[in-house]
Amino acid sequence: MNKTKVYMEEIKETDGKEFIIRDEARITIGRFTIVERNSANKSIMIRLRFYREGDRSLLRESLGAMTRGFLRDGSFFKVNVIVSDDISTVPFTELGYTLEGILVNNSYQDSRIRNEYLFGTDNTRFNQFKEFKLLALDGERVSLKLASPENVEDYLIYYTENREFLRALEPHRNAEFYTLTGQRKALDENYKQYMNGLAINFGVYYSGKLIGKVQLSNLVYGGFRSATLGYALHKDFEGKGLMNDALKAAISYAFEELMLHRIEASTLLDNYKSQNVLKRLGFKLVGINEKYLYINGKWQDHYTFSLISES
Repeated sequence: MNKTKVYMEEIKETDGKEFIIRDEARITIGRFTIVERNSANKSIMIRLRFYREGDRSLLRESLGAMTRGFLRDGSFFKVNVIVSDDISTVPFTELGYTLEGILVNNSYQDSRIRNEYLFGTDNTRFNQFKEFKLLALDGERVSLKLASPENVEDYLIYYTENREFLRALEPHRNAEFYTLTGQRKALDENYKQYMNGLAINFGVYYSGKLIGKVQLSNLVYGGFRSATLGYALHKDFEGKGLMNDALKAAISYAFEELMLHRIEASTLLDNYKSQNVLKRLGFKLVGINEKYLYINGKWQDHYTFSLISES
């Protein structure tokens, strides 16, 4: 990966509390403020504002340089960063940061109250996190990769090629959804849901091409241990057993790794292909959910199926 140099410049009149971040052309691309220093715990908390929202590589370099600066001489062991909830979370994960909390209604920006994310890392984790790999699963013929903004072009192609085909099967999409900007927003939201433990969205790849999606949503643990399964397949790849392969991998992951007890899935009443896929995988019909989802301009009934773990 080609690195872009970034520069941190202290704003002198703030007593070492506020810094400007500049790119190679010395253009301001962000700033950060030291919110709290805790010498006893060797920790520091920073609020970061980054102005190049769409440039994740530049955000990664800025975040990495900032973190190295604070951890380098041993003065601090732990670094926390507060950021707006509309920032891309991928660079944080790539550098070993974990999402430690959501600060609800914590800032006022652009005439509205917004949430903020609290990320954290420490010296050991940051220095050991040399290579980040997104969650991936292997089927017999397909591979499943965690949906990430890094793959935005794959998703734009997929949705563009299947725009009319999916219209009768999925909720209404606005025009922006079929643009790089729209796909990046959707993938950022999917990624945040993953980091918050709410859902896991996979892209299904076959011979290097994105041909479908698998989602485990409404994840509940404790005494319930369940999830809702959703999926969709490219119109040109139906009838080849590829979705069956993908779902087997996702179900195995849900039962064996997530230790779920029950998975639920629903289909439109006339979607016989999808129902047959579920039946082949061992799902049992639970019943009809009336007016379950708003699809193609109206609330529509769905058949609901469930699969129980044998362990």
